[in-house]
Amino acid sequence: MKVSLSIQTKRAWHQQSPSRLYPSLPRSVLPLSAEFKPMTQIISHSHPWSQLSYSCVGVMHIETDAGVFVIPPEQALWLPPGITHQHFCKNKVSYRSLYIDPILSEMLGNRVRPLTVDPLLKSLILEISSWPEDYEETEETRRFLLVLLDRLAIAKSNELFMPTIQDKRLFPIIETLNQEPANKLTIEQWALKVGASSRTLNRLFNQNYGMGFSRWKQKLRILKSLELLNSNTQLIDIAFELGYESTSAFITAFKKQLGCSPKKYLAT
Repeated sequence: MKVSLSIQTKRAWHQQSPSRLYPSLPRSVLPLSAEFKPMTQIISHSHPWSQLSYSCVGVMHIETDAGVFVIPPEQALWLPPGITHQHFCKNKVSYRSLYIDPILSEMLGNRVRPLTVDPLLKSLILEISSWPEDYEETEETRRFLLVLLDRLAIAKSNELFMPTIQDKRLFPIIETLNQEPANKLTIEQWALKVGASSRTLNRLFNQNYGMGFSRWKQKLRILKSLELLNSNTQLIDIAFELGYESTSAFITAFKKQLGCSPKKYLAT
C-alpha cells in the first residue's frame, strides 16, 4: 500500500490505515510506504497484528503508553499486536511500515523494541515494502518474510527511548528541558523551584528513567541532536542549540551515548 501524504491530515490517515480497511491482514505481510510532510501527526491507534516501523529519511517519534521512542533512519521500532501508539515527525520523513501476521511473529515476543537496522535488515525492509498491496504470495515472498523475522529476532535493541514520567514533581523539569535543552539549571536549582530536595529529584529520575538527572539531560540532548543531524544542521549550530561549550564537547558526548561520532553516524 502506497500513500501520498502531501495533503494528508492525521484524521484522513487514520481512516485509511489498514486496521480500519481490513478486519484481518489479507496476506502474511502488508507493506505500506508514505511520505510524511513536516509536523505530521498520526493519531493514537492500535491494530490486531504486529508492525515494524522504519524511516528511510528523517526522524520519527512514536509514543506508546510506556514512553516516547526516537526512530532515526538507522533504527526501527517493533510493535507487537494491540499496542496503542501514535506517530509524530517534526521534519520530512520517508516512512516504511510492515504489518505482519501475529501468528508468524509470535517468536518476537510481546514487548515494544527499538532495533538497530543493519544493512541486511534494511535491504529486507526496503524490498518487502516495495511490494504492491495485492502481491502474490509465493515461496519466494515467504522466504523473504522468514529471513526478515530471523533478522528481527537477533537485531540489537537500542536506548533511543524516554519512558513516560510518573511523578508530577518532574513535570516542570522535563517540560522546560524539552523546550530548552541548553538550559543550565543544576539539580540543586531545580530543587528550589519544584519544592523537593536535590536528593529526592535524583531518586525520582532514577526511579523513572534508570539514571540520575545529569545522565538523563545528556541523553535528552543526544536524542534531540539526531533530529538536527538528519536535517543537515551544522555541528557547531547543534552544539550551541543544545548547550554544549564546543563542537568537540558535543562530539564526545555523542560518542559516549551512541558509540560513534556524528559523522560516522550519518554515514551509516
